[in-house]
Amino acid sequence: MNLKKTILAAVSLAALMAAPAKAAEYTVLVLQSLTGPAAFIGTGVKDGMVLAAEEINAKKELGDGNSLKVVVADDASDRTQTLSLITRQASDPSVLAVLGPTSGSVALAGANIANELKIPLITTTNIMDVLKNGPWSFILTQPASVTIPYIGKYTVDSLKVKNCAIIGLKDNESYVTLQKMYEDYLVANGGKATSNEGIKVTDSDFSAIATKLADSKQDCIFVSAPAPQAANIITQLRQGGVDPKTPILGHSSLASPEFISKGGKAVEGVYLIGDWLPGGADDFGKAFDAAFKAKHNAPADNWSAVGYGGMRVIAAAIKAAGPNPTRDGVRDALTKVKDVKVVVGQGLYSFDAERIPRPGMNVLMVKDGKFVLAK
Repeated sequence: MNLKKTILAAVSLAALMAAPAKAAEYTVLVLQSLTGPAAFIGTGVKDGMVLAAEEINAKKELGDGNSLKVVVADDASDRTQTLSLITRQASDPSVLAVLGPTSGSVALAGANIANELKIPLITTTNIMDVLKNGPWSFILTQPASVTIPYIGKYTVDSLKVKNCAIIGLKDNESYVTLQKMYEDYLVANGGKATSNEGIKVTDSDFSAIATKLADSKQDCIFVSAPAPQAANIITQLRQGGVDPKTPILGHSSLASPEFISKGGKAVEGVYLIGDWLPGGADDFGKAFDAAFKAKHNAPADNWSAVGYGGMRVIAAAIKAAGPNPTRDGVRDALTKVKDVKVVVGQGLYSFDAERIPRPGMNVLMVKDGKFVLAK
């Protein structure tokens, strides 16, 4: 009788061991600005994230049939809406992380509530105060202290100019930080800001600034504004008589198809920094670009490439957190993210010891209606 029980137990154990493990579904909230002033960023980020999740699932990159479940929501760059969505999703224990919100105007509020509720959150914005809110909040894009030296160095070392007029938003903290970093780089390298022209995000008439700069002496002009507005500014600078030989530069907000579509010939020759080299810098990037075109009937842009990398980063953290990942495990794994394959910068994404992302940056220029690597 004991032998019979032993045999039955052994058979049952063998059957149990032979049974396939139940596949798990890991839920991630993609919380981006799909409407509102930051929609030109958030929509692209969302599209890139969704595409990455689809590929990760199709290729079974999480192993054992495990998959990502993506819940998409619109933060609309609205604080109340952002807090409500994060609170609601965090109440569901199956939601492992939040990718968003998009804009710096609501990122700090989102980071604050994420730390209170203890759910990993990666904001699209690069505001460093997000990191100061606590160990549960991260930034997806590189801060100005990392990115601006790329365009600053190009200004001074490659273009051999260092005295720039600066035109930039004065009512958006992120943009103010970017233009201040650029000015600081010039000053640290023997240059200066010949003038600072503050504008508002709602402004559209820049003829007075164009007239002033046409009559002023500067080696270059730095524009810090969203892509559509920056295109309008540069168009009016050209029309206002600014010397066409004066280099015009900007940061990654210009790395959008809208910049070229709205600026046309006026933005030819403008220099900028971009996470993404259009078309892809290697086979991995080219495959992403092809997949994005097939899905959306349009080429990938800077923000869709950033979003694609963001989903791959959180997927890597979920996988590293073990077979039954928890929010604590995912958060800990995020702090150790290293060399995740992405399509931006130099192609490998890591967080440093201060949780600052460092995939690298490209210096681009507009040539023949396209973004290309600057010489």
